[in-house]
Order: sequence, then structure tokens, then C-alpha cells
Amino acid sequence: MITVIKNSFISNTAPSVTTVCIDGLKKIGIACALALMPVGAAVADIMTTANVGGVEVEIRRAGNGIYPLIMFSHGMGGCPGNTDGIQSRLADAGYIVVAPKHQDCITGSSTPDVPWTQPENWTDQTNRNRRDDIHAVLDALPASTYSQYIEDFSNIGCMGHSMGGYTCMGVAGAWSSWTRSEIGPVAALSPWHRPLMVQNRVADMTNSQTLYQGGTLDNPITPELIQTGGTYVQTPTPKYGQIFNRAGHTAWTDGILSGRFHGQMAYYLIAFFDAYLKNGSETDLEVKKSRVSTLAYEH
Repeated sequence: MITVIKNSFISNTAPSVTTVCIDGLKKIGIACALALMPVGAAVADIMTTANVGGVEVEIRRAGNGIYPLIMFSHGMGGCPGNTDGIQSRLADAGYIVVAPKHQDCITGSSTPDVPWTQPENWTDQTNRNRRDDIHAVLDALPASTYSQYIEDFSNIGCMGHSMGGYTCMGVAGAWSSWTRSEIGPVAALSPWHRPLMVQNRVADMTNSQTLYQGGTLDNPITPELIQTGGTYVQTPTPKYGQIFNRAGHTAWTDGILSGRFHGQMAYYLIAFFDAYLKNGSETDLEVKKSRVSTLAYEH
């Protein structure tokens, strides 16, 4: 187990020389971008690397309190650390964020079991190791040393980027064999949703609350997400969506061009999880921020 106590920040950014690798989309290859070193008012942030249920995870929390739990699933070929900024903002807002390192993080592979170009052929067996990671961690957490920081194991959030968004949608019920009944609110960030959309499985999501984020430069994911009859339309209510102007597929990672979006992205994510994990109000999700080109909500 490795624990790191660091400073995370809430506003302003300046570039560092750290390089990270994240998953792109159309070809879904590995792209590299310079990470950002945020600059501003500091909040204590604890990041722990541990093994939970046989799965290596990164755990982020603001301190030694008791917090609602959010599972985070990274993109294909990426790793949890590629989205440290977004996860840390959630931790600073009063959540414990647990992020498994999926097999494709360890191997660096950006090639799924079934080609990206054949979404109609994806099944619940495709990249099932991601499902297995989430299940193993959720099964082991209640008996782990980290349970002392977790408020409730019966209502858990799931947040994922790209293939991680697909993973969260799967455990929320889109694939019945992946379903975890304790998964409640799901935040899917530029999710790889096409297999679920074309196979009409989105309506099977039983989690009850879903938030999608996309970008005007996020092709082809966002256009298909919001098209007539697309994934957003198929999703049961309550549901929310924000499309960020000039955001591409990697805007949720810690790239040099991404940090400008993170404050407003996190605003909606925090408001969403506050509403459904802390019994907060949904009204903050009706506010259209300056970087949002399209705002949608049904609740």
C-alpha cells in the first residue's frame, strides 16, 4: 500500500512537464499530452494505491472523514492517474473515489476484444475483465481497511471516461450479467456507448440516474450520443447532459488543453452526485455554464 498526501487545487492552471498517455477515439489509439500543474488555493488530498479484492486500485479522499463512494473507471489503454484532476475535485467535494487499474492500463493495450468498428458484435463477454474488476472491488471493500471511510455501500456512484463510461453503463444494468444493484448515479464522460445504443440496451440501465458529458469536437461519440433516437434519448429519466464547446475526446484527462474545462465539468459532476448520493437539489444541474453549448435535463 502506498499513500500520498498532496495538494490539489480548485482554480487556475499552469503547464508542467509531466507526460501522460490517454485513449483517443475514432481509432482509439494511445495519445500523449502534457499534464497540467494546477495553481490556486490548496485542499489536502490523500491518494492511496492499494490492492482490494485482488485488483490494484487508486483511492482518493480529502481526509479521514466518512464519504459517499464513487467508483471510477478509466479509458481503454489509459490509467486512473490520467484523470487525476477530475477525480481529485470529486474527492475535495466530499467523496471517496476508488479507481481500479483495469488490465488495459497494465498492458497499455488500446485494442478491445471485438473491433470498435463492430459494435453490433459486442456482448457481455467483451472486455469482461472490466466488469470483473468492479465486482471484485465492490465485493472486497466492505471488509477492507478503507470501509471506515465509506458512508454507504447500498448507494454507490460510478463515473467513467470513454471505455470507462461504457463500463459504468454496463454495471448499471445495460448488460444484465454485469449489473450491480448498489450502483446508483452514473456519470458517463464521453462514453463508448455505441454497442449499447445499436443493440438497444441503454433502456435496460436500472441505476435510475444518469449524467452524460460530451464535447463539440468529440467525434463520433458525442454526435451519436445526442442524435435522434441515440443514447441520451434511450436513457431512462432522470437524465442530464452537458456538451462542452470545443471539447474533444480527451478533455476529461489531465492534458495541456483540457484543464480549462475541468472546473465547469466538475461543477456538474459534483452537483449530480450531491443530488443523488447526498440528497441534494437537482436545480444546480439546470444552470448553463459559459463553456456549455448544449444543456439537457429531464428529472
